[in-house]
Amino acid sequence: MEKSNIGEKIKLLTGSGMWHTREAEGLPSVHLSDGPHGLRKQEEKERQNNVSLVSTCYPTASALACSWDVTAAERLGRAVAKEAWNADVAVLLGPGINMKRSPLCGRNFEYFSEDPFLAGRLGAAYVSAAQGENVAVSLKHFAANNQETNRQTSNSQIDERALREIYLSAFEYVVKTARPATVMASYNRLNGYYACENRHLLTEILREEWGFDGAVISDWGACADLTKAVKAGMDLEMPDSHGIHARKLKAALKVGEISEADIAQAAERIEKLVKKYAPDNRVKKDTSDAHEIAKQLAWESAVLLKNDGILPIPQDADVVVIGALAEQMRFQGGGSSHINTASFPNALDTLRKLGVTVTYAPGYSLKDEENRELEEQALKIAAGQKTVLFFGGLTDQYEGEGYDRESLAMPANQLRLLNKICEINPNVAVVSFSGAPYDMAFEKKVRGILQMYLGGEAVGEACGELLT
Repeated sequence: MEKSNIGEKIKLLTGSGMWHTREAEGLPSVHLSDGPHGLRKQEEKERQNNVSLVSTCYPTASALACSWDVTAAERLGRAVAKEAWNADVAVLLGPGINMKRSPLCGRNFEYFSEDPFLAGRLGAAYVSAAQGENVAVSLKHFAANNQETNRQTSNSQIDERALREIYLSAFEYVVKTARPATVMASYNRLNGYYACENRHLLTEILREEWGFDGAVISDWGACADLTKAVKAGMDLEMPDSHGIHARKLKAALKVGEISEADIAQAAERIEKLVKKYAPDNRVKKDTSDAHEIAKQLAWESAVLLKNDGILPIPQDADVVVIGALAEQMRFQGGGSSHINTASFPNALDTLRKLGVTVTYAPGYSLKDEENRELEEQALKIAAGQKTVLFFGGLTDQYEGEGYDRESLAMPANQLRLLNKICEINPNVAVVSFSGAPYDMAFEKKVRGILQMYLGGEAVGEACGELLT
């Protein structure tokens, strides 16, 4: 870095607003944006989580991992990065490769697997493909961020062997093989020290052992003490702390709690990131095939858990479809990865377009409330029919960023209705949607189960085509 005053260097260590780096040292401000299964670019003035640029929503990581296909992860990374490039985004926040320590974690849909080998291979494929489109990624959430409830105060206590073999293994593989431009430090403490202030994690392991030479950024709001964080190996706090942390850092410098060399080193890493990935007269990339890619990935991510011959259904079949999730399809999770998409056909539309004669009843409320009228209507049309397709699973209120589930049970109103349907008609196949596993207590009562996980914006089309 060229000679400059320390104040300019300090500017580079804290964000500008919610989504930008700060202009300093003659460098432009660059935009960081949420991913990882679609671009969630927001303007600085926008504070509503679900208001963002219209983008393509691809299958979530939990779905994609069921393909066991690194080429699928490559296609996902490449497709999301192209849209980020076209939107002048410099850094894409993702992928998430935390281990699924518990199936109850509310954010499991954003993570690939409970297996570090699989998560590492898919994560590396995503990172290499995305950065191949000249968009930086931020590998997250480093490290041992394995719960959502109390995630900002929790303390992950892990012995060295478990830490290395399970919780750090995927990160190590991705860092060494795909070389992500940035790594995101998580909210939680690891063995007593917050990740942003954990020198053993950020410097001794990440940089000195693994050879990481990129920038470490904080999860949004995870940096509580910028001085301690920079000394530990973090480089950029996000978002803007309204100057509070920068002033405290200057004060710490004056009394010798941190050196100019520490600050300069962090600033140099941000300078390197900005110089390499700042948008500069970008020629737009072709993303006309984005929706088709989303559909292909949904096909490849779906899992046929059970089938005694009831599936596929003939395209000229006459079927009963029960379940509000067939009409108001859940194809993504809530929180910072929520994508604002265009409208696309649901499963009912697709089945009818394919020639299937569909009789439909919602059957249950998506709010998990008992509704006898909806149940009776569904039971009436299900009786005596050759094939019943029951669309069910976890709704938005059951899983999302910031909170964990309290049980593995599916919504009680859905399970009650499904059990009643199975009593009057043995020819039932379940089409399941969720970001994570749940207790399929109905398994022995139904003839088929197609698990779609959270399959992205094209899940309705993919689902209809798979069923036939």
